[in-house]
Amino acid sequence: MVEPSFFGNCAFISVDFQEITRQPMESDADMPEEWRAQGFTVADCNAATDYLFDVALPNGRKVADACRAKGMPMVFVHWGWSLPKGMDLAPAIRKTFLKEYGEEYDKWPHHVSSPTSRPAEALDVRDGDYVIAKTDQDAFTSSNLGFVLANSGVKNLVFVGGHAGACLGKTARHAKELGYATLCVEDATWDARESTRKNHIRESNYDYIVSTSELVNLMAPEPAQRVE
Repeated sequence: MVEPSFFGNCAFISVDFQEITRQPMESDADMPEEWRAQGFTVADCNAATDYLFDVALPNGRKVADACRAKGMPMVFVHWGWSLPKGMDLAPAIRKTFLKEYGEEYDKWPHHVSSPTSRPAEALDVRDGDYVIAKTDQDAFTSSNLGFVLANSGVKNLVFVGGHAGACLGKTARHAKELGYATLCVEDATWDARESTRKNHIRESNYDYIVSTSELVNLMAPEPAQRVE
């Protein structure tokens, strides 16, 4: 059971809720080759897209608003490489891009200049929030997230975003290894496949898993005591 005190020494972290458009897949040809090799289906991927836009992102905004009202540090992590030829990308990611796009680097996704390489507008990012670009799935090893959290002096983290089994999950697991207590807002997350989302959340070893409504209720201000 999460105690309300958890949120008193806490930061909000959004992972890869980015400014993207809704683009359902029509066939296997629309799917990354790596996903096809792993047995992904168009229906499952489209269900994940629907969940992202219809449920996870709106709930992510509710969580962000509740955390902001508590005065938490607000951290928004997104993909964003910047060096020529993608040399600051994780080697495995860079090899994947070379295989899929060749040396036409202007076609590679996630460059910091891309309109999609920024937090989703729906999250209402504001001046004074911490917007952090990463170049691999684990934000602790590919960005300055660890410095921001250490400098903020927090001990507990509220996570939203995706993918539940990749960027979000790997970042959250590393946070646990570093000694942070972690909380996942289950219905404010998304995955590459909707069928795997909940299992990936469980596998990420969060200290707490709650729904958006549960989180909002936990963080609601206590009613003022009546003075006789």
